[in-house]
Amino acid sequence: MNKSVKQDILDIIKESEAIFENRKKELIKKIVAAFNQHKEPISEVLWVPVNSISPNSYNPNKMASPEKRLLLRSMLDHGITQPLLVAPEKNQLYELIDGYHRWKIIKRNKELRNRLNQNVPVVILNTSNKNQIVASIQHNRARGRHQIGEIGEVVKTLSNNGWSSAKIMDALGMEADEVLRLKQFKGLGELFKDDDYSPSWTWEE
Repeated sequence: MNKSVKQDILDIIKESEAIFENRKKELIKKIVAAFNQHKEPISEVLWVPVNSISPNSYNPNKMASPEKRLLLRSMLDHGITQPLLVAPEKNQLYELIDGYHRWKIIKRNKELRNRLNQNVPVVILNTSNKNQIVASIQHNRARGRHQIGEIGEVVKTLSNNGWSSAKIMDALGMEADEVLRLKQFKGLGELFKDDDYSPSWTWEE
């Protein structure tokens, strides 16, 4: 079977009202496997109710009002071009990893909600809670601004979970001085007592 046939099958399943939602998910997984899709999260996009999404408590990315208006205009004009990234379903909820602003705009905008039939596209990322936090920061650092207090909380959480400064630097794309400053900002003296200071920091008598 070719890709167009696969898409036709998926469309029929998604649009069918005679198949329960849980059964649809199972069938979609089997179809994806049958077509030898690459084993990447994006290989399986699911449509779930917009109210089944739960925001996380650690995303420090902020978006200004003009950017929110532009994002809304883009989704109204061009459609939804990127799925939300979520953790596996738990207690009938999917916790957001990436895509908070897109989800919030869809949830608040009546035109988008009606057009999408109260659903949103999601990709599920199967990983640990700590790696969900890291994934959120990795997705956001290149395209948004982080509040220093909130990104400091992320560094604090990872440090308290035994992550070394080197591991935090690598995972979050930070420089050594940035990690050190954030630890200092949070008053975490015990967390950076073993870190090396930047060679540029010198003390002169």
